Amino acid sequence: MRFKVLAAEGLILLGIVVFSVYSGSSNESLQDEKSIIQKIEVNNNSFLEVPEYWDGFETVIVDTDKLRKAADNGQVTLSLMGEEFEVRIQEASRQNGENGENAYFYTGSIVGRKQSRAELYIEGEIFHGSVELGEPWNVTYNIAHTDERYNGKIVHVMFMIDWEKERERLEQEEIDPLQFFLINSDSRKHVISIEIFDFNNKSIFKETYTIDPEEEISSPKIDAELGQYRYEIILDNESTFEQKVQADHATNLCSSEKLHINLIDHPEYPMEIGIEVA
Repeated sequence: MRFKVLAAEGLILLGIVVFSVYSGSSNESLQDEKSIIQKIEVNNNSFLEVPEYWDGFETVIVDTDKLRKAADNGQVTLSLMGEEFEVRIQEASRQNGENGENAYFYTGSIVGRKQSRAELYIEGEIFHGSVELGEPWNVTYNIAHTDERYNGKIVHVMFMIDWEKERERLEQEEIDPLQFFLINSDSRKHVISIEIFDFNNKSIFKETYTIDPEEEISSPKIDAELGQYRYEIILDNESTFEQKVQADHATNLCSSEKLHINLIDHPEYPMEIGIEVA
């Protein structure tokens, strides 16, 4: 069975997660009924596809009624992957939820941990959460709901990101090269000059193209470092345009932005510029 892990606005949006059918009795797979978050054990035949940046995960069910009541009282005890944290609620608000129910949003911090932050979003049976432990732990726990149910309750996925490990992973990743694409949708031939400047305003690429109607041109892949780059585009030696793009790691999470330039027949706006984000 396949389902998406969804997330509230401002939290992490996850990809596709795949589970097989759960097995075992409720007595074997549920923890203390008094717990707000209860871990679900999955049998050995279950298959779970997870992103590489997760440094641990659990499948759980959440008692959102108990969670909301505790948050309304100002403090919540959360069991996150074997550790318990006391979250002191500092702000609370109610808003219209995406599914037509009242949604409750809480922010706070972990008791005894400086620079920590917790964000909790509850709408009916749905819970999204993000708990940042702050320095020097540099770890974030996230939780989001799925479309799956277990014993009538919505299954949630909890995962951890260790940002020190993530930094080490990114340092080993190559930088995705920059690239741009030209399309002439106009009925006239054009001359277009493109120069790319790095974050120190140093030119790293410069080329002039003559492009016929309906012609498409792809640039070579341009090696770059991590950071923001500026394109300077001159059309027919008359009009100058600028656009910034981001060079990033070539990972499953993100990659460098690709620039698409489409020339059109318009007296004021002869160029359409789009950015492709992987």
